[in-house]
Amino acid sequence: MLTIPFVKMHGIGNDFMLIDNRFMQIELSKHEIAALSDRHTGVGFDQLLFLSESKDKTCDASYQFFNPDGSQAEQCGNGQRCLSLYLHNQNPTRTKFKLSGLAGIVNSEILTNKQVRVNMGCVKSVKNKTINNKKCHEIDFGNPHLVTLVDEVNKCDLASMTKLFTKEYAKGINFEIAQVLSAKKIKIRVHERGTGETLACGSGACAAAYALMQSGNLESKVNVVLPGGELMVEYNQQENTIYLTGPAQSVFIGEITL
Repeated sequence: MLTIPFVKMHGIGNDFMLIDNRFMQIELSKHEIAALSDRHTGVGFDQLLFLSESKDKTCDASYQFFNPDGSQAEQCGNGQRCLSLYLHNQNPTRTKFKLSGLAGIVNSEILTNKQVRVNMGCVKSVKNKTINNKKCHEIDFGNPHLVTLVDEVNKCDLASMTKLFTKEYAKGINFEIAQVLSAKKIKIRVHERGTGETLACGSGACAAAYALMQSGNLESKVNVVLPGGELMVEYNQQENTIYLTGPAQSVFIGEITL
């Protein structure tokens, strides 16, 4: 029997189970992660956030993100904000944090009103391609994304589009459909690899905004509307860096026994 303490958190509806493993030795199999993700018999989450001691002594901790199917994700913008808020709640005098993980070093800052600003780093690569006669943008943002522009995101069958547009990606890819509302605002929906459609996706918001910025559709600072709420994405051209700002919230703490 294994008893696991956890914190349930969310960033505009993108919900997480956070396990702080810095002072424990918990190892979970894919089957156990899937069991914990079940919304009827487990805790339920879009992703599991795992904090561990970092090998980089300049960092506060190391991050890992796991999908409900037990697969590992490289990056999660909403998850990064929740991790920062968790660390801030443990030590309210600190407002800046540095974490290491698969997507590299991530710096974040706690702002007012539970807003968290995360330096998501730079886009590693952008490839323009045509899929099903539609222009798409393949973005490597520490994790892979495929973005395409539509007239109205709410009228799209996202599940069917995902199957159609991502079938060539054997390892899966995060898929975003985007609608331009103005030069300063877009609306998106996201189908996350290993999870399905979520209320929000931070890295997806960054990928979609950056792709449309490069296409000339957007200014360098935009609001991204998702089903769960709004995020702000800023591209600093001098730094070649993307910043993501949005709320994070702790919902409850608990224990579960496997």
